[in-house]
Amino acid sequence: MIRRLRLGAAASAFVAVLIHCRWVLLNGTSVPYRLWTVLFGAFPPFLWTFLFKQAKHIPTEIRPPIHINLLPAANRFLLSPIGVILLTFALLPLARLVYYWSEGDKVKAERGRGRWYAASILLFPFALWATSELGKLEISNALDLFAFGSYGALHFASPIIAGWWIWGFGTQGAACTFGWTLGAQNLAGLATHLVFPNASPWFYDVYGIDAAQPDYTYPGNPAGLVRVDSILGTHIYTKAFGKGPVVFGAIPSLHAATAICCSLFVIRYSKNYRGLIFAWLYCFWMFWATQYLHHHFAIDLLAGTFYSLVSFTLFERVRLRKLDRRHYSEGLTNGWERLWYARRDGENYTPYGERMLARLAGDSASGNGIALSPSISGDSTPVRGTSPPAYRAGGYAAVPSSAAADKEAKGRGSDSFDGTLDDRPGRASVEEAVEDPPRRVASIA
Repeated sequence: MIRRLRLGAAASAFVAVLIHCRWVLLNGTSVPYRLWTVLFGAFPPFLWTFLFKQAKHIPTEIRPPIHINLLPAANRFLLSPIGVILLTFALLPLARLVYYWSEGDKVKAERGRGRWYAASILLFPFALWATSELGKLEISNALDLFAFGSYGALHFASPIIAGWWIWGFGTQGAACTFGWTLGAQNLAGLATHLVFPNASPWFYDVYGIDAAQPDYTYPGNPAGLVRVDSILGTHIYTKAFGKGPVVFGAIPSLHAATAICCSLFVIRYSKNYRGLIFAWLYCFWMFWATQYLHHHFAIDLLAGTFYSLVSFTLFERVRLRKLDRRHYSEGLTNGWERLWYARRDGENYTPYGERMLARLAGDSASGNGIALSPSISGDSTPVRGTSPPAYRAGGYAAVPSSAAADKEAKGRGSDSFDGTLDDRPGRASVEEAVEDPPRRVASIA
């Protein structure tokens, strides 16, 4: 009898966990809609994979000539002392811009992040040189397997892992935006591979530095991964690269672009310095592995980083900022908060969310952005012991400045929230909340 009771309790607990996980995943939506959001976010990477496979069917008569002299010369200059110094100076404006963007309205304990972001940008040229030098280490089975862990295994799993992490800790809709950011940079990289083909380092290992002009009949080569096949007793990479549809796609490195893209999203949605530490460790590992295995030059990694930064900046400006505003203004939850704390949308207001929303609102005095105020809907009593105060319910409503009021009179402005691609369709936007006069209260700014 006792055994039956224990089995029954275990079965009930298991069913309760399944029901809870279903509630966490759906978050008030239907199963078809949730599947649609997943497929919609994964569409760009799938499209890139399909087009990559079809590249072998492009007629050779219309393909451009293959470059075999440009990258080695450019790589030597990039890694020279003058090249590293020039690249560092070229990154100074970006470092300064990121420093001021990262400061925002952070409290003193968090202000150091902006400095570390700027320092990371300025250290990037030296890190690129360091990975190239370490890529010249003497070949060994241990280093081969270590490089394989990054270049051959984790690279293909990292987008899936990053997507789940962003769903768990990012704002609602950010995981879908991650898929589009990754797909956009990969599609741009594939287009560059096709219109500007270049030989990889393995080409010179096989055919020599004075090799004849190649054509598109040349087979691909797994380079250092052939040693991994030998260690593991397989032929996976030998066959895969030997029949590769894009043999001369050296620049940009999509391995580097993928690592940078994942890191940028992790940095954005992680607290403290954990995201930055992860980015340094993972990207340094990936950059070293690509050069140690002779798949890419350092300049290929620089180009891949550039492609990723451009794609991320575009979607950050166009989509992520709107998603973040809506997430914090409406008190929405992420996957982790629903899973472990059973929080519901509309009840997740914290001091951190208040600071983030104020930062995303911009300077209301200058007419850029919106001023913020605690909403009086529901119980807006502040929680004691929090500074700035956290509100139990209701959230934050937008109070338009004079410039924003003019926009409202003419209709919805360019910063309105359309609600598309978000995990919670049909929820009222911040601007819609403002249209209700009783919700307008004095700004806390």
